[in-house]
Amino acid sequence: MIRGFYTASSGLISQQNYLNNIANNIANISTTAFKPQVTAFSSLLYENIDGGSGTNISTGHGAKVEKNGIDFAESGQEKTDQPLDCAIDGNGFFAVQNKSTNAVTYTRDGAFSVSVEGDQKYLVNAEGNYVLGKDNKPINMTNGFDANSIGLFSFSNPYGLQLMGSNQYTATTVSGQATADSQSTIKTGYLESSGTDLAGEMTKMIEASKSFSFNSKILQATDEIEKVVNQLR
Repeated sequence: MIRGFYTASSGLISQQNYLNNIANNIANISTTAFKPQVTAFSSLLYENIDGGSGTNISTGHGAKVEKNGIDFAESGQEKTDQPLDCAIDGNGFFAVQNKSTNAVTYTRDGAFSVSVEGDQKYLVNAEGNYVLGKDNKPINMTNGFDANSIGLFSFSNPYGLQLMGSNQYTATTVSGQATADSQSTIKTGYLESSGTDLAGEMTKMIEASKSFSFNSKILQATDEIEKVVNQLR
């Protein structure tokens, strides 16, 4: 009976995490350049039990969330006619430098604006942090805006990037370091739309909800069987 409790509880935890990711994807259906998270599962340890007549039966111990990956497939673009709005054609990323920490993160969100600092003007993102140029320095717009000055960067394994929130990613040993991207191009007056597929996410939500309910019933049934066994002692 103890195995039943652990198996059902691991299923409940896994499906709850899955539902949380689905809910986050749906909540960001209108977020510029949002990339949905994809949940992958793996089975916990299997063991063989005696099934009689010398036959072994494999029994599992439930499942767990192996990883939450990011789907970087290109999504559509929306025309805004705003000269500082930029969308990327290709697999590149914009680089953004935090004004407070100088930490550099990467994003595909090109909703940019101008920050006036004394007699200088700089290109910044929605959080007010510097957008970096091809020289890895903040872009000075005092003499005007040139989209060709914006740096585009790529990674050997973008799926290894770490999600930092607010559409920002940071490089890891798995993703490799950022390198200049000469293949991607910038399209001004457009923004990349969210990559969330509402119909697909709703289907996943139904599946996850039913799986959560199924594991809940297993847990309840196991508890009732345990009570009966205890009463027989």
